[in-house]
Amino acid sequence: MKTRDLRQESGQLSGFIVSNLLLSRYRVPRIVASIPGARVVRKQRRFARARDDFCEFVVGGKTFLAIEPFGDNDCYWIVAEPPEDSPQLAEVRAAFERHRVLFGAFAG
Repeated sequence: MKTRDLRQESGQLSGFIVSNLLLSRYRVPRIVASIPGARVVRKQRRFARARDDFCEFVVGGKTFLAIEPFGDNDCYWIVAEPPEDSPQLAEVRAAFERHRVLFGAFAG
């Protein structure tokens, strides 16, 4: 899966962007769970009222949020909280970049 940098106005890397064309809100926690030592703190429940920040997780003591900006977008933002570059951010990004969706398989 391809990712793009997400930077603050200062230019500091704070996360990355992934397309949600073949990636659902329910698949994101599954990808996170593939990271050794990752812990999902909060994820969206089916049929629950949708929030922009739909998943919170911790990797190596660093908190991250998965956000669908404006609640209806063509991408998700995966950001560190507070926003900053870190080795854990690189680890999370690598997990998303390794993720493959098989054609014909449901992405949910």
